[in-house]
Amino acid sequence: MKFFKRKDKKKTSYLDVPGGGSSYSGRRGSSHDLDEQFRYQRSGYTPPPTSASARALAHLPEAALERIFFFVCPQSLDESYETCEQSFVEDACMLCDLRDLAHCVQVCRAWHGSARKLLYHSVRIDSVHYCEREAFLADRRKRRTFFDRNGEPEDTAHARLKLLCRTLRDDPTRLGALVRYLKTPYMLRESCQGDLARTIAVLPNLRYVDLPEGLFSDDPAFATLRLEVQARCSDLRKMTYMSGAERSLELLARGRVWGNLEVLDLIKLNMDPVILRHVLAALGNLRALKITEMRSFSDDVFAFNENLPHFPALSELILKKTPRVTEAGLAEYLSRPDAGSALKVLSLWKTGVKPTRVQDVLDHALNLKTLSIYDTVESAIPSGAGLKRITSRSLETIRYEVSNAADDGYSSAAASHYTYLASSILAGGLPRLRAVYVRDPTFPDQLLGIDLPPLPPFGGGRPSSSHGSRGSQSFSPPKSYSNNFSFSPPKRSMDPTNRFSSNNPFAGTGALTHTLEVFTKSDEGMDWSFIKVQPIHGSGFGPPSRFGGGGRRGSQSQRPTSSYGLGADITGVGWDTGGARRSVMVGTGTGGFLAIPTDSGGASQDEPEEWPRPRSSAGEKGDRDLWR
Repeated sequence: MKFFKRKDKKKTSYLDVPGGGSSYSGRRGSSHDLDEQFRYQRSGYTPPPTSASARALAHLPEAALERIFFFVCPQSLDESYETCEQSFVEDACMLCDLRDLAHCVQVCRAWHGSARKLLYHSVRIDSVHYCEREAFLADRRKRRTFFDRNGEPEDTAHARLKLLCRTLRDDPTRLGALVRYLKTPYMLRESCQGDLARTIAVLPNLRYVDLPEGLFSDDPAFATLRLEVQARCSDLRKMTYMSGAERSLELLARGRVWGNLEVLDLIKLNMDPVILRHVLAALGNLRALKITEMRSFSDDVFAFNENLPHFPALSELILKKTPRVTEAGLAEYLSRPDAGSALKVLSLWKTGVKPTRVQDVLDHALNLKTLSIYDTVESAIPSGAGLKRITSRSLETIRYEVSNAADDGYSSAAASHYTYLASSILAGGLPRLRAVYVRDPTFPDQLLGIDLPPLPPFGGGRPSSSHGSRGSQSFSPPKSYSNNFSFSPPKRSMDPTNRFSSNNPFAGTGALTHTLEVFTKSDEGMDWSFIKVQPIHGSGFGPPSRFGGGGRRGSQSQRPTSSYGLGADITGVGWDTGGARRSVMVGTGTGGFLAIPTDSGGASQDEPEEWPRPRSSAGEKGDRDLWR
């Protein structure tokens, strides 16, 4: 019978990681061939370690170790109040980085404490690997049987949440107290309420967690999860209230739950302004407020009343579809010294504040850095209107998107508002302005003083970032650039101060005094283009932009628009799509376009990098697109 005896095969878990010494062998190739492509490979020349380097590592202070481990896994210090989908790192595999940090915990006892603190500081659960490893692991996770050779794929995100829940509940005193941020994918937090509640129950110091949308509207199906969050997570810093959650919002006025909130998002609520004033006054740490489609929110909320507490001084204020809020109410609110000096970001999306009256608000916002205006206009600015130009000593970014109310093709209504903005910039009243986002492809030409012929009805504007036939795709401009080239205006013999015709209502403006980055969109197709405009007296290449720089990781190196997780509401639609390819065409001034520079800066491709990064995180190393 020994001829019928089957040899025992080494069984391996379907969760084994490639390269871990597994003896798995399948029809698609041997384990050696599959594991070799995922092994650690050095990039360039690295000197061999010595005993002196080992002694130096053993005596490194804890702060230095945490800094080193941060570069191993950057998302471990992600302290933003953005969801899992909005805070991902674009050009890296976050699961591989997390695995590398987990390996650092097991290296030695000296590293254990520092690495574990970062490992559980900001916990993020991802569904898949963003590298070549995912194809191999997805095949091994399938549970095949003799009758089902294809196998059923496993819900990896749910499995990871269960493992995290088990680990934290086994040691809630030491590990649970370390967790400050918990971010989960959308489908996971919507479908796994029980596991999410059991995990949150052992996280007393949690500041931010991704919660299902039903909890924000007091859906009875999420009542258990809401009670768990209120009882266990008293230190939350961001909360959203939707239509139907008016009673839950009133609890904040009593100071019983979430007294340390810093960000409050109110959507379609029907609440008395008096109660709202008491709620906002009870939140002493409130720094950012977003109001969306609240009919009761008007100038009366900002008005002074000796019987009511003051409207809190905010760093970021976002008003979306609140037509009862006008420039008079905002000016009265910002006239208070504490409110006028605290506001840094102001976003006005279809409010009662007209684009031509925004200067009444800027006169009182002394430290405003970012201003966003989204509105539709029906009539053009009349000649000789006597409007005050936009001036601010602190403003750095303007998002000025004005469109025509009637969809009748090209109209002078929106064009006159962009001419008004261009004249304000050329007048020199915005000395710190560095970036402008507009919905007019000819806006850079107005800053340069180029007289263009009128466009035909079928003609397009400046070349956009994507193919013209693919207008349905949305592309977003980068928040930072590392290019040092720019659009240099042509030499002209005419006086640069005389840029507009004599019958223009905004004639008499000066010349551009500093480098300006202009992002334009031509239509609702989301196609955008970028151009760097420099002053007439500047050289061809000029100083680099203050937004220049950028690093290996998109989400970590880019400058955040909001400090409280409201960046998507400030940037608007089409400017920030997360992982879209960012291609830019920059003109040379002679009808052509500048070539895209390479990362090597003209060096040979065969030369090793001076400070190479290990290739264990993202698999095979390839040439990374500079504009991605």
